[in-house]
Amino acid sequence: MKKLIVLLLLVCAQAQAQYTFKTVVDTPNPPKINILIGDLGINSNINQLATLLAFDKSENSFAFYANGKELFQNPDISVKTRFQNQNIQVEISGLSKYELVLLQNTKSNVYLSPKSDITLTLNGGTTATIEKADLETQSLGKISIDKSIMDMYFSAFGGDYAYANNSFNWSFTPKSESDIDKMELNADFSFHQSYSLGSGKAKKSDAKPIVFYAKGRISTNAKDSLNYLYVYPVNFNISGESDAQIMARLGVEGNQTFTSGRVAFNFSYEKLISNLVNLTYGSNRLRLKPVLNVGGKIYNEFENMRMGAESENEFSGQVYANLYYNIPVFDNYSLILESNAYYDFSESINPDQKIKLNYSIALGVELPKTPFKTLFKYKDGQVDVNNLDDSNLTIGLLTDFESLIGATKKK
Repeated sequence: MKKLIVLLLLVCAQAQAQYTFKTVVDTPNPPKINILIGDLGINSNINQLATLLAFDKSENSFAFYANGKELFQNPDISVKTRFQNQNIQVEISGLSKYELVLLQNTKSNVYLSPKSDITLTLNGGTTATIEKADLETQSLGKISIDKSIMDMYFSAFGGDYAYANNSFNWSFTPKSESDIDKMELNADFSFHQSYSLGSGKAKKSDAKPIVFYAKGRISTNAKDSLNYLYVYPVNFNISGESDAQIMARLGVEGNQTFTSGRVAFNFSYEKLISNLVNLTYGSNRLRLKPVLNVGGKIYNEFENMRMGAESENEFSGQVYANLYYNIPVFDNYSLILESNAYYDFSESINPDQKIKLNYSIALGVELPKTPFKTLFKYKDGQVDVNNLDDSNLTIGLLTDFESLIGATKKK
């Protein structure tokens, strides 16, 4: 009789249970979003092994839905389920910024849905059932992604600035546009990744945040004057802010073959500014803010291509201003603008003492269910490592490093 009463009480407790949903970020890189489902109406801890075995055996799994349709179509996204103490933990990894913002923007319509009811085996041998329909109803609008969650998640990839600039572009230059009278293969990349210095018994709070930064353009035409490489292993964000950074960088810069090369110390103010235009026309697209970068550098050349009296390696400096703006257009298009204006103080390198400029304009078309865009890109102007003037038209594919590298690091 007592067992029957206990069982009835357990059933009533479950029927009246009001589940709670809490969102947290697991920050080891790559970061993961965890949804903790609590207050399940159970009075003892979940037997993790037995419950997980039954969950996997029934091929059960969670997915995120909105308005009756599965929210995420990206095959790189992974959703795992764990059972800890008296909670269910749903872990999602491989989210791009677009997908996390989509989750935030559609919060009121988002709910969690398992494939079937979930049977929990509790310590002591009893079981409890979490009904699929009940979980869907109670989770509707409860998957919260607030600003602190967004900031923590994005910071693990190097901050919002890194999201705006982390990219990889494979392309080819048609023979008709080539300087070597044959088709050229090119790769443009920009990569930021945060890491920290700290070892032994040092506290996590004692670690110093540093950013690795590399950017460049390389080609099968190694002598193309538009090719360049910047590698900055040491970058300090002095300000510690995410939307406005004061960066100090130390590294090397050169053309592809480093027949022009220098060691440089770079100091810059990098600011995410307000969006200048809205070309989405109501489409649900991620609108990254333009990145404005203003600064200066001191450099010491170790190799150059100049001839005659001006051939000596220079110790000098530059001031510069860069703008990067990725503009979403309608449902599937993007317009990507990038410009760099600079002034070099060396009379050997810049005898006219004029401001130099290079820019690129690219049109991207998103490929469904992939992290790629087809890209048509035109680049013109002078690159600051060699000051040679050239232009180039390329056709290729563009993706972001966060999708490429984040997905390969998932476990």
